[in-house]
Amino acid sequence: MKNFFLFTIMLLVFLTKVQACVPTISSPRMNVFSQNSILFCDNDDTEVLSTQLYDSYQWYKQEWAAVPPGTPNPNPWIAIQGANSQTLTINGTDDLLYYFKVVVVQGACSAESQAVLADGYAFGLPYMIANFEQGTVQYQGNGVYNVCNGASVILENGFDQVYGLHTWYKCIPVDLPPVSGDPCIIQNENGDTYTATTSGFYGFWACTSYCPDICLFLGLPAFIQLNFGDWSFCSLGNPEFSSNHVKLYPNPTTQLLFVGNQSDNQKTLLKIMDMSGKVVFSMSDYHYGEPIDLSKLEAGSYLLVSETEEGKIFRNKFVKK
Repeated sequence: MKNFFLFTIMLLVFLTKVQACVPTISSPRMNVFSQNSILFCDNDDTEVLSTQLYDSYQWYKQEWAAVPPGTPNPNPWIAIQGANSQTLTINGTDDLLYYFKVVVVQGACSAESQAVLADGYAFGLPYMIANFEQGTVQYQGNGVYNVCNGASVILENGFDQVYGLHTWYKCIPVDLPPVSGDPCIIQNENGDTYTATTSGFYGFWACTSYCPDICLFLGLPAFIQLNFGDWSFCSLGNPEFSSNHVKLYPNPTTQLLFVGNQSDNQKTLLKIMDMSGKVVFSMSDYHYGEPIDLSKLEAGSYLLVSETEEGKIFRNKFVKK
């Protein structure tokens, strides 16, 4: 019994030492958009990397290389001179697009952490999707829509996961950035969507949620004009329906995605972007109704943009589980 007790104590001590010698790197900006990466907002940004408490430390950096997935990075790991503490401060000027790792020593144990990437902050420019109720709208051209009284139009930022605070406008703003008291600002509306029920010239100003000091204006050419009224087509029973979307299913999807119908019988240019605006999949001759294998995409939200041979552009958001 005594021997078993001693063995148990020794095993626990051994496991504690082994567990204590498994360094990980953490920082406030880790894993915001992608796993094991840190995003800088601009070149003046600094970020502190840290690991657990050990006897000694040595930090290393390796320059990023554009190589296919699974191919080793040809650039060497270089020991950072003087980087021998529990933390390491990096910045957006000297350390952008470098990998970092730390080698630690705890008693007789020596181990290194998994590498993390100091990435650039690439994000998609804001754009607006207008969602109309079927049978309530006619497109007049040049961003002008006639909408039936009593209907509503849901306006949304296509990159809603990137942007946080929004300022919605119903006419041409007085000045930029938004000025308090501007009569064009829609009061108390700061989310990524706005439901319009009255006539106006609609658009928004939005600040990125990750870098709140970086704000972008949805330029006036991207605004749309909604004219609500009792238009003649509202009572015809077969009005024109305008939409920014095309049929897409299943949504959410776990592997296969279908766009449009097989009966459409036409080719289209197709791109899929993640919520940072990076193109992660593209096809130049996609046939509507063909299955798209998305098994290699990470789980998350994506934007699908398709353009027909006639030049019509459709935008859909979908979720990959």
